[in-house]
This record gives sequence, C-alpha cells and structure tokens, in this order.
Amino acid sequence: MPRRWNNGGLNRRQGVWSMENKGKLQQAQYADPGKFNARIYLHRKFSTNPYPWPCWVFDQFMKKEQASVLELGGGNGLLWTVNAQRIPALWDITVTDLSAGMLEDAKSNLQSASDRFRFEAMDAGNIPYPDGAFDIVIANHMLYHVGDRGRALAEIRRVLKPGGVFYASTVGSRNMMEMKEWVQDFNPESNYTDALGSIENRFSLDNGQEQLSPFFEQVQLRLYEDSLLVTEPEAIVNYVLSLNGLVSERLVMDPRLADRFKEYIEEKMTLSGGKLHIQKSSGMFVSM
Repeated sequence: MPRRWNNGGLNRRQGVWSMENKGKLQQAQYADPGKFNARIYLHRKFSTNPYPWPCWVFDQFMKKEQASVLELGGGNGLLWTVNAQRIPALWDITVTDLSAGMLEDAKSNLQSASDRFRFEAMDAGNIPYPDGAFDIVIANHMLYHVGDRGRALAEIRRVLKPGGVFYASTVGSRNMMEMKEWVQDFNPESNYTDALGSIENRFSLDNGQEQLSPFFEQVQLRLYEDSLLVTEPEAIVNYVLSLNGLVSERLVMDPRLADRFKEYIEEKMTLSGGKLHIQKSSGMFVSM
C-alpha cells in the first residue's frame, strides 16, 4: 500500500512564508521566464497529442496576406518561435507582456526575425493604440490573469478593425484535475484549489462565452484534445512549484516540501507502471 504522507508539520501559517513574502511572489511570477518555462516543459514533453499546442493555436488564425497583429501577454514568444516558418511575410506583429523579463526573453528567441516584431510592456486594460489598429488580437492563456476583464475586453474591441478577430485561449474546470488531487492528498492544507480554482473561475472554457458576448457579436468555441503521460517526477514537482504566486498571496506548495512531494510522486508513478496520466481541457474562443 502507498505510504501515508504528511506535510512535515508545515502549514500555511507556519515557517518563513509570511503574507508579505507571498505577496511578493506575484510580482516575481513573470519577472523571468523560469516558472513559465517549467509549465511549458511539462506540456511540451509529455503531451499525448503529437500536434503541438502552439501550432494548433496558429491554425485557428485567419490567414490574411497582410495583417497587423497584437498579442497580449505574449510571454517568451513561444507562439511565434514554433510557427516562425508559417508567418505570412506581410504580417506586422506586436508582442506585449507586463513583464520586462519575459519580453527580453521573447526578443532573444525571435531575434532572427526581429524586423517583423515589435515588443512592448503593456497592460491589457490600457492598450496605447488608436481605434481600429489591428486585424488580429491574441490572448493566449492570459485573460484569467487580468483583474478588470471588462475593461480589457472593451479595449480589445476598440483596437480591432471592422472585421477583425479576437482569439482567446484558456482552460476548462477539469484541466489538470489529477495534479490538483495529488497536491491536496499530499498536503490537505495546500492552496492549490484556491489558486488554480480562481483562475478557472475568472476566465475559462466554462464561462468565457458569457464574458465575451457583451463585446462581440459572434463567439465560437474550439477545443484542443490532449492529455499528459508524465514519466519524470521532477517535471511534476517543478510544475507545482511554478504555481507559487500565480495568483496573488497564494502559495501552492512550500518549497521546503519539494523533496518529500517528489518521493510521493515517485511512489505513485511506480505503482502506475512508470507514468502518470493527467487530463487536460484546453481550447480557444474566436470572437468577432
């Protein structure tokens, strides 16, 4: 039988992780790409769908020969690096992010095509471009980070040209459900549900249409079928640790528990034949 695990006497009210410490985590979450890359690694390495998510996202875009494109929360530029050979020659692309560190990483990753990209630190609720500036606006897994989504969506609608399209990807309520169950089984006092649950409740496949409909006449949902089969315990541990600070003042797992959590995952993996299955629920709203 699996061993019964405990959190070693640590909980959310003990130890060095004060509320002040946790408040700073949100500021640091995207200051550099390390935490973001830990999440990307898990999905890229262990997805069961052989067709990569960034390629599927790009497939959804209308392929105008010439277009002005705005990506909000573009992170490290992964969408464009993966699809570099597919981008129409006359697309003019502006990649934005709140984090200067993430933008620097994007610039580095896209330097071979730097003449086709602009990079700008920007808040989605205050887009510094005139009305009707873009044919395409993209928010790839980022709207759930936006506090005032109504304001952001109004801004997105404003900067879209007539006939322009907004592409917003997100996750559903059962996304990564097994991960949540493992963390809570290992440490019932974990903030995982509060942190990730709030993301799902903010903007998800389950509630996105009702949030988009006041701003767009047509809203279509497209789903991406996938799951994970993970064979590296470290990838799961690093993913969970990367969630610290994803939502303000939410510590999903104390780093001091990482080694013990790795042992917990290793045992589960051994009992499951060397790999763990994790369901995913991802898709995109196409609005115009």
